[in-house]
Amino acid sequence: MKNALKILVLASLTVSLSSCESIKSLFDVEIDTTIEGELSFVTDETDLKSTEDVGFSSSATVHVLNDDTYEYEDNIKDFMTSDVTIEVMAVDSSDVILRDGTSFTIENMNAGYVWTLTTDWPIEPGFSLTLDVASYDAIDDILDDKADFTISTLGTCNKGGVHITLRFGIETRVVATPLE
Repeated sequence: MKNALKILVLASLTVSLSSCESIKSLFDVEIDTTIEGELSFVTDETDLKSTEDVGFSSSATVHVLNDDTYEYEDNIKDFMTSDVTIEVMAVDSSDVILRDGTSFTIENMNAGYVWTLTTDWPIEPGFSLTLDVASYDAIDDILDDKADFTISTLGTCNKGGVHITLRFGIETRVVATPLE
């Protein structure tokens, strides 16, 4: 009888502790936000009569926490990416094309994702590329570190001396425990 009572008390304690965790997670806060970074660069100069493509590279630092999430910094449990886009914000020339093989990277000290163009990309303000769903797990790993990360590009363009600004946008749902 004493053993049955001990087992019953132990089982009750286990159930109540796991129930507390379940109840606590019921009050999690979910924040839909966009983590953004701009990347501005100028393609290499060319000789006036050159028909060769020109190179470029650039990188910038992006903060994971933004106005929507900074107050939850110590309480963030998870990031769930739902969309990643690279949008052309500005270009100071017409008929500009980023060539097949140009890469875009999102990385931090622990994780990264590289996306490479498989076809030429005509650059015009408002045009955007959407990264495939396969990138989302890698992007979540980067965001889960809650540390600044780097966005970068490396590639070739059909014109030299062109100034281009790209916006990297990561749509994500942030799950955090309530502030105490």
